[in-house]
Amino acid sequence: MNIKHQTANLQTTLNFKNQTYFRLVVWCCLVVCCLWFAVPAAQAWRINKELKEEIDIKKAAVASAQNDPLAHFDLAITYAYTNNIENGWLELKKVNDLDPTFKKKALTMYIEKVTECTSDWRLRFRLAFAYYFNDKKREAIRELDNVLKIDPYNVWAYGYIALIYGELGEIDPAMKYTRQGLKIDSNVAALHLLLSEGYYKKGDGWKGWMERLEAVRLKALGF
Repeated sequence: MNIKHQTANLQTTLNFKNQTYFRLVVWCCLVVCCLWFAVPAAQAWRINKELKEEIDIKKAAVASAQNDPLAHFDLAITYAYTNNIENGWLELKKVNDLDPTFKKKALTMYIEKVTECTSDWRLRFRLAFAYYFNDKKREAIRELDNVLKIDPYNVWAYGYIALIYGELGEIDPAMKYTRQGLKIDSNVAALHLLLSEGYYKKGDGWKGWMERLEAVRLKALGF
């Protein structure tokens, strides 16, 4: 075969590869657009009046006692179950800055509070985080499960259980709890992000990517 024929064959191959790549890019863009503009399949989680008032009360408590680690911890956990996760972590950082020993005090305090009032899911949420920050992750999962016994539709409890299982390297139960949360509300961006991480850790990059796209889409819509 002469150089002319070789060049022609090479050009044909390159054209085919370019066309295939172009089709793939177009297809991916269409998928993204469909995801982005699709109407959510269910009512997304929205903060209600009661939780808004709770945030205002906790913020007022922090404003009046800015150096009180308990006030900051209390606000942080309220943020944790009201889709204000970033703000919650900032408040928890302040807790540690104000009193590095607070986590031990919090654990003792909330064990006592939950023992006195076993049916208060908010107290159990705080106890779960106290366990978590004392490196008692199994106990934290147990308390979040107790939250679900009291409030079975608490999508945030499902999410934090999944997150902790993921940190323990137990991907299957992490994904199980994430899916259970999504059955309650399929439009919580944080849950899709957790599911995405699960797929990536299991080596399924495609499903991981799709779930991450859904998380981005919902986050952009305020969910």
